[in-house]
Amino acid sequence: MRIAIAQCTPHLADKKENLNMMTRYLYQAKEQKAELVIFPELVLTGYSIGNQLASIAEEADGPSLQFMQQVCRELAIFALISFPEKNGNAYHISSAFIQDDGSIAGIYRKTHLFSSEAQYFTPGNEWPVFATKFGNIGVMICYDLEFPEVTRLLRLNGAEMVLVNTANMEPYERYQHIYMQSRAMENEIPLVICNRLGQEDNLKFFGHSMAVNHEGNILLQLDSEEALRIVDISLHEARDPELNYAHRLHESVRCALLNCLHHE
Repeated sequence: MRIAIAQCTPHLADKKENLNMMTRYLYQAKEQKAELVIFPELVLTGYSIGNQLASIAEEADGPSLQFMQQVCRELAIFALISFPEKNGNAYHISSAFIQDDGSIAGIYRKTHLFSSEAQYFTPGNEWPVFATKFGNIGVMICYDLEFPEVTRLLRLNGAEMVLVNTANMEPYERYQHIYMQSRAMENEIPLVICNRLGQEDNLKFFGHSMAVNHEGNILLQLDSEEALRIVDISLHEARDPELNYAHRLHESVRCALLNCLHHE
């Protein structure tokens, strides 16, 4: 599977410019024969939008995602796009998994809200795994990565790879690197993370987007510059039979995790 990581700087509260930026990246990715493009967290609007949330958030079938669906359909490419979602009276930090026919396979809503995000957003309570022609793909957003239970739940639900949109800021570079490799090794699945760049208020986002294989080996790592980088990942490489972590998880632990998920 050929994945393009679009490490970029979203324009704060400027959806039109961000839609144009994403479209450019999708065309560039298609030229490089990428099959899926992953963007940073809240790429549609930028991160510091709390005071503008009511006017800038959209429902999952809103005009911005409809536009991106059309682009994906025209290019026959997959995309993972994060946006502020209006859902009734609630707002979520969400990611739309758009397929190469332009349909939305599903929406993931961030379950672990970082710092002041909880003042504006409601956490999700579902961990979907999307069946694609490449295999089963799970999604996390930023702070979710720091909780090992989330990746394990996705793995137990059949995920063969996890994609992570993030807006990670200094001084947490080391955390991102360690957690990416740890989650991959713990669950024997590849992970790809796309972080943003730029500065909003006192937050400086550092990039360092990366891809790791199921053994935690780094396949690709970006620096702190805007770039579209390509990585080829296999979801079905042979695993070490002596490890087999997900299947050897003690049944009581497995049941506890899945029962908690069921009761959420």
